[in-house]
Amino acid sequence: MNLDCDSVISVLVSDDRAVMPRKSRNSSPTAGREASPSQDEVLRLNAELEERVRERTAQLEASNKELEAFCYSVSHDLRAPLRSIDGFTHALLESHSHQLDPIACEYLQRVHAASVRMTQLIDDLLHLSRVGRREMRIQEVNLSDLAASIAHDLQKADPDRKVDFAITTGLCARGDERLLRIALENLLSNAWKFTGRTKNARIEFSAGNKDDQRTFFVRDNGAGFDMAYAEKLFTPFQRLHASHEFPGSGIGLAIVQRIINRHNGRVWAEGTPDKGATFSFCLPG
Repeated sequence: MNLDCDSVISVLVSDDRAVMPRKSRNSSPTAGREASPSQDEVLRLNAELEERVRERTAQLEASNKELEAFCYSVSHDLRAPLRSIDGFTHALLESHSHQLDPIACEYLQRVHAASVRMTQLIDDLLHLSRVGRREMRIQEVNLSDLAASIAHDLQKADPDRKVDFAITTGLCARGDERLLRIALENLLSNAWKFTGRTKNARIEFSAGNKDDQRTFFVRDNGAGFDMAYAEKLFTPFQRLHASHEFPGSGIGLAIVQRIINRHNGRVWAEGTPDKGATFSFCLPG
């Protein structure tokens, strides 16, 4: 006769009750506990868990393929009509501006500017998607050297500006060097942009401690922002300043957040209107 596992356990329990003296309900420390799952039950649960992991992995791979297909479509299919719009408006302005009245010329210039901005937005979206898919290579990274290199590039690109950079030396962290460079480029470029109208502009890169955790920050004395809108800063295309005041697409800080999140860290911002801003981030390890 074949007995299933529950039947065998029932027989064993019955035999124990027949041999062992009766005890009070509260006398055993294990009273009221359920019987441990059988080995077959554990194996079944493990198999179910593995199957769920395989299903989730397959879904993630499918989502990544869809994202890659979307990026391909954006980078090829959408750029072609934008190039046509930009090319024809530019040709009209160059060859026929003398035949058009000033209002018509202004309209064409606006179309041209809009096509250029749309192309930039596409580039920024593609950049954001690539940051999320790029393979990471974790190593010790000298953030101070990266910051100094980026500051040099900013000053070289705009030599007429005088900005005081204060970069603490020897600041290191574990992470992907290429991604961390992109994050610092966005933070320092952001500070450079928003100190554009500030006399005696100053940009600082340093570190401190918050909640017993090593924290790095980029601080400036530029335009700043209202803390009531701090959460919007890291949302793609959300801008707290008009484009005619400070140009940009509003994607840079979203890229920073995605990079720091990929390192299992966090990033946040503090600021005061017309008194500057501080962007801080922490990395595990």
